[in-house]
Amino acid sequence: MATSEAQVRATLKYKAKAYKRIPLDMKIEEYEALKEYTDNTGESINGFIRRIIKENIKKS
Repeated sequence: MATSEAQVRATLKYKAKAYKRIPLDMKIEEYEALKEYTDNTGESINGFIRRIIKENIKKS
């Protein structure tokens, strides 16, 4: 399915309003361990990080 320029602009505008990007620097060894873990569990790295954050916010 082809995406029009208007759709791309609309998506970028929505994301700019609704989302906040958070840069995350990790040591290569930590990233590799995280990647191996998420590959084994079938979860994306982004999904894993978001789940862990949500779980910890609920605990506090």
